[in-house]
Amino acid sequence: MSKKANPTVIGLFFTIGLALGITGLLVFSSRSLFHPQHKTILYFNASLKGLNPGAPVKFRGVTVGSVVDILIRHNQAPDDFSMPVVIAIDKKLAQTKSDEQLRIGDKSSLDRVIRQGLRARLDSESLVTGVLYVALDIIPDAPPPTFHQLTPEYQEIPTVSSDLQQLMNGLAHLNLQDLSEQLGGILAHVDLILNQLDVPAINAGLTNFLGSANQVVTSPDLTNSLASLRKILDQARLLVQHVDGSVDPVVKSATNTLNEAQKTLADLRVGLQDISDLVGPDSSLRPSLAQALEELGSASLSVADLAELLKRNPNALLVGKKSKELP
Repeated sequence: MSKKANPTVIGLFFTIGLALGITGLLVFSSRSLFHPQHKTILYFNASLKGLNPGAPVKFRGVTVGSVVDILIRHNQAPDDFSMPVVIAIDKKLAQTKSDEQLRIGDKSSLDRVIRQGLRARLDSESLVTGVLYVALDIIPDAPPPTFHQLTPEYQEIPTVSSDLQQLMNGLAHLNLQDLSEQLGGILAHVDLILNQLDVPAINAGLTNFLGSANQVVTSPDLTNSLASLRKILDQARLLVQHVDGSVDPVVKSATNTLNEAQKTLADLRVGLQDISDLVGPDSSLRPSLAQALEELGSASLSVADLAELLKRNPNALLVGKKSKELP
């Protein structure tokens, strides 16, 4: 006989399962509940291999969101084969990275930064694994923006090719066949030049040159010349030291002589100034000097008369001057 199920146990089991379900829902949706997300769409004209949902979205290396969905086509023209990617910007996370209020979701603010060069591109987390992430950056010389949505469903950020993609595109356009043919021609030309070289003669010439160089290096004349040069340099060093020892006293003596000459010139200048003061127009000695000169002139005339008298009558000093005879 089967045992009857206990309604209490069944109810308890149902209650526990419901609680676990609600807890799991809260855990998995807590990011959306407590971290408001702003969804934006990007269109990449490249392969999305290596980009997965949940991949980080970084603004100049700082994580501000994640990839939500990767699509093949969405709200675009029939001849537009760009790959749409929906990303979510975590407003709370981004705001914690800035001390200014970020206007995430404001269309006028987004249009302004797009005009300033805001672009999205795919970058590689690792060249080994090939894992990609979405990088946002301000590019001053960015190309004009291209938008793909037919109707405005999401805010859209224009995209540009990454440096790696540009490199791969350049390699894809290389004409490897022509490059291989040109490289083969260069190698054939080099091989022809090498075959025309007289390698034995070059080896013999190089051997002779090395032998001659060895003879020159080990020559006694070179050794003697180097010894003589060293002796000359030693003598020159001694001469320079002697000259340095002699120059200092000479310079000191010349300096003393110049100082004495300068002092003599100063004394001479003072003497000339004193003479100038004596004979100047305002000098107090000028009248006396003039009178003395006049008296000296009169005395000179008297001496001249005496000399003339003695010339005519040499005995005048003995007999005196003769008086004129009366008539």
